Amino acid sequence: MKGLLQIGELARLGGVSVKALRFYDDQGLLRPEHVDPHTGYRYYTLEQAAQLAIITNLRFADFSITEIAAILAAGDVGPETIRTAVEKKQRDLKRAQGEIAAKIKIAEILARSAAETEAPPSLKLAPVADQRVYALRKQITHPGDAIKEMFETAEACVADIGARATAAPFLIFHTPPGAQQELDVEVCIPVTEETQSDLPVTIIQGAAIACSVVYGGGYFKTDRIFAQMSDWMAGANLEAAGPLHEIYHRFGADQEDYRLPSKMTARSARDYLTELLIPIRLDLTSRENE
Repeated sequence: MKGLLQIGELARLGGVSVKALRFYDDQGLLRPEHVDPHTGYRYYTLEQAAQLAIITNLRFADFSITEIAAILAAGDVGPETIRTAVEKKQRDLKRAQGEIAAKIKIAEILARSAAETEAPPSLKLAPVADQRVYALRKQITHPGDAIKEMFETAEACVADIGARATAAPFLIFHTPPGAQQELDVEVCIPVTEETQSDLPVTIIQGAAIACSVVYGGGYFKTDRIFAQMSDWMAGANLEAAGPLHEIYHRFGADQEDYRLPSKMTARSARDYLTELLIPIRLDLTSRENE
């Protein structure tokens, strides 16, 4: 038809296939100006080549069909509309790039450690979320009774205002366990998001990645397993991004002024279930510069 482009002509001008134009028609992105009722041939205006350019540019920048449809649905798509959409997509792609770089780094760590070092049994790599806790921090000389007393005090304090969350309590070693000096430890009792009181709440920062090991039985195993984890990290050329966390999934507790779910408590040390966790610093600089 005079003044109109056949579908093949628009496809050549736009650098796409005829099949792609038919798909864009079906998706409502680029409707033909005219469809011959007898032959079914599609015809487009020259101005529609500009709209096709918008679609192909956005597709090239990883916009989905749904995202493009939402942009075009606004009507007259001007430079400001495109700029806003592209800047948001830019942020999304950079976030995804960071996530992919972290996954590649973790894969490298696992491959190298499998080849060069012996990882502790059940070693796991996973992200760690921030936690809201009521915390007590002290310098202690004799860990056993002193730590137990700190936990009993903290649990009772949190229970008194009904702020206890169901997550496992944990201990932060600000000095490494087994060190020949006073231990700097911090008892952490998870509290609910809704906590509204004068109870001081501390946010324990999470980590993009951490390594952890779960073990059963008495706490005398902590020093040995921590040493194994440290050796594995050194062999994998990794640095700790924070202190060791000793997380108590099943433990002994007096429960004199508070009550805990039965699944958290154990009558005997042989039934204890403990997790040691060390946040890891991932150096993605070399990957990003490649």
